[in-house]
Amino acid sequence: MTYTFDELPDYSRIWIYQSDRKLTNKEIDLVRGMADNFVVEWVAHGKDLHAGAEIMYNHFLILSVNEKVNGASGCSIDASIRFIKEIENALEIKFLDRSKVAYLEGDEVKLIELVKVKEKIDNKTIKPDTLIFNNLVQLKGALKDQWLVPVKESWMKKYLTINA
Repeated sequence: MTYTFDELPDYSRIWIYQSDRKLTNKEIDLVRGMADNFVVEWVAHGKDLHAGAEIMYNHFLILSVNEKVNGASGCSIDASIRFIKEIENALEIKFLDRSKVAYLEGDEVKLIELVKVKEKIDNKTIKPDTLIFNNLVQLKGALKDQWLVPVKESWMKKYLTINA
């Protein structure tokens, strides 16, 4: 059975994959179609997963599973990684590279290398109230209030100076 991302409960487990560049509308349509096909066939130990997928901000592919019905296993998670690699190859894009941090500048997602975070904070490109994406969020419901967080409430706060 097919589930949309919105139909899955807030306690559903999620995996957030951040692209290394903005997806075009054509790419979004392609990824959405590939993701819909994947989640329909996604299984754990031969049992269908109640799963969905969503693309947000033209940068993030989010897979979700209602683990109260059937939990994702190591093999099913491996299958999802193979699926993400398939997308990467099809679009010449990276979703598995964790060397960049995404933040919002106005309505636009910006990416910076992890090694440049302190520099961007020091030169005030990124400020204490700048919203960054916390891609370690694990539950769908947490996307509402734990995914986009101000720098001053994130792991990046250690780079803030008293005068920031």
